[in-house]
Amino acid sequence: MIDRRSLCAALAIVSVLACAAREGAAQSYPQRPVRLVVPAPAGGPTDVPGRLVADGLSGLLGQRFVVENRVGAGGLLAGEFVARSEPNGYTLLYANTSVLAVNPALQGANMPYDPATAFAPIGFVSNSPQLLVANPKVPYRSVQELVAWAKRNPGKLNFATAGVGTLPHLTYELFRMETGISALNVPYAGGAPALTAVIAGQADVLFDLVRTRVRSGEVRALAITGASRDSDLPDIPTLAESGYPAVTSTSGTGIVAPAGIPPEIVARLNSKLNELIERPETQSKMKSFGLVPKSGPPEEFGVWAAQERRRWVRVVKESGAKAD
Repeated sequence: MIDRRSLCAALAIVSVLACAAREGAAQSYPQRPVRLVVPAPAGGPTDVPGRLVADGLSGLLGQRFVVENRVGAGGLLAGEFVARSEPNGYTLLYANTSVLAVNPALQGANMPYDPATAFAPIGFVSNSPQLLVANPKVPYRSVQELVAWAKRNPGKLNFATAGVGTLPHLTYELFRMETGISALNVPYAGGAPALTAVIAGQADVLFDLVRTRVRSGEVRALAITGASRDSDLPDIPTLAESGYPAVTSTSGTGIVAPAGIPPEIVARLNSKLNELIERPETQSKMKSFGLVPKSGPPEEFGVWAAQERRRWVRVVKESGAKAD
């Protein structure tokens, strides 16, 4: 008969062996190609940095990270596919603000999954404030002048957005609510045609990640939506400095996995992802895409996503914004 002391010792040994086995499995991960699902078309502004991350992780982890583009419903299809995948580390999602926060705010009870419980955060890739930019020929050169002009000319300000229900659209709604202006939302089929319209003078202003176009002089930056100024564009004030501290908005990206993924694999992925993002060549490439690279622990990415969900749920409720 096994006495209590022997039983406790045996259980302790089993526990140690189980921990060692998990750590060993994490160190040998991945043992086959990993699928990185991107919720956007190939070649677009979400796909290109996603492929940069996939290529970098392939080199760091010794297995191919294969990008799979799953397009449709503003990222809902990609998110649902990953949420229902096996939580073994071999299916990951290159997630953004739309997937993690905007879609839940717009869809409400119609969401096919809950991002708060369906995903385990791996880590940040970028967290980029948007810029409020205008056609260079408009008569205002600051946010204060823009708001004053819009109030003198109610309904005449044309605000281009990347489509109904997109992050730029909800940022516009937040700006409109906080400033009290009357403006016309002009939705386009994506950020590129919206920007083209502003450059051509077919629309007046928009929110987007357009740092390269600001530097080229094609558009005039009035403000940035982050909590602080951008070190690459130090002369552009924040919206808080311009008198509207409640108007903050960042376009964040990162990697998530299906909930239930072993924590040891999360730790390994996060370590390698941070190593990749902190490389000078990665930072340079991401900045050329108009992104602000960011590294950090999984928990930080998870907290950020939760804060963004709360923010956009409030904006959708108060503005009456609807999904397209």
